[in-house]
Amino acid sequence: MYDVTTIGDIKLDVFIDLGNDAAVHCDLNREDCLMEIKYGEKIPVDSAVTMMAGSAPNVSIGIRRLGGASSIVSVLGGDSTATLAIDRLKKEGISTNHVTVVEGTRSSFSAILNFKGESTVLAVHEPHEYSLPKDLKSDWLFVTELGPKYKELYKELIELANQGMKIGINPGAIQLEERDPLLYKLIGVSQLLMLNKDEAQDLCNCPTKDPAALVRTMQELGPKITVVTNGRDGSYASDGGKVHHAPLFDIGPRVEATGAGDAFSTGLISALINGHDLPTALTWGSVNSGSVVMYVGPQEGLLTKKQITDEIAKQPEYKVETI
Repeated sequence: MYDVTTIGDIKLDVFIDLGNDAAVHCDLNREDCLMEIKYGEKIPVDSAVTMMAGSAPNVSIGIRRLGGASSIVSVLGGDSTATLAIDRLKKEGISTNHVTVVEGTRSSFSAILNFKGESTVLAVHEPHEYSLPKDLKSDWLFVTELGPKYKELYKELIELANQGMKIGINPGAIQLEERDPLLYKLIGVSQLLMLNKDEAQDLCNCPTKDPAALVRTMQELGPKITVVTNGRDGSYASDGGKVHHAPLFDIGPRVEATGAGDAFSTGLISALINGHDLPTALTWGSVNSGSVVMYVGPQEGLLTKKQITDEIAKQPEYKVETI
């Protein structure tokens, strides 16, 4: 029996540090920003690092680091990414029994452009078909980014949720862009909805930029718990009552932000599994996220349970507010 089984694409990620070879232009309120690089030229970069990533493996590895039992349901192409991913997951102590390799297809891929501690992600999700294993036994299922052939899987998940399975969902870009009725049906029967502020705006197609208002709007879709993260402003969440705000948990210098949301999801879900309330879960997520952004890539900074509690003890003044 697993505590959490994650579902979603495993990707090969290339992290590219642009150094000083880019510029960012923002509007007056600094909410909407564009990154600019030279067009039609060869641009020397400071570094490039390649690793296995994706929200599903990131969260699964994070849960394992925090002492939970985790597995992953994913589909890979018959390429070197599959070999790299399976080897890494096994080293982390994660079951790969439900990782399928389809020969003659490619694995998903991302290029991450890192500039001044923020990341811009260029992602390709291959059209792999997913189905849930018959023998899967897990307390939670956490479904993440998927390619365009996700609808049959969503139907299976909706059926399981109606039978009492705890489902968490962090929709990918394709799912948010399509806004298919199945997405809203799955959210409506889910235990947990995780979004960043931009994703929440896309999902509700509403103009407000207030994260607390977005949480309340997302709650109307039916999930038990809704969380909206907002970068350096921290996170906002509700379980049907009041909205809680968890400020940024500053551990050290910010290097690269990819995986911050996955680390947050990991800490939050792990705290819930351990019987903690929502404010404590938000704190665990904030600490884990604060650690991950100190490193390149989404996995190196993932913490153990002891490391999270030690970091919390170092900052007794840190408080989750109710608004």
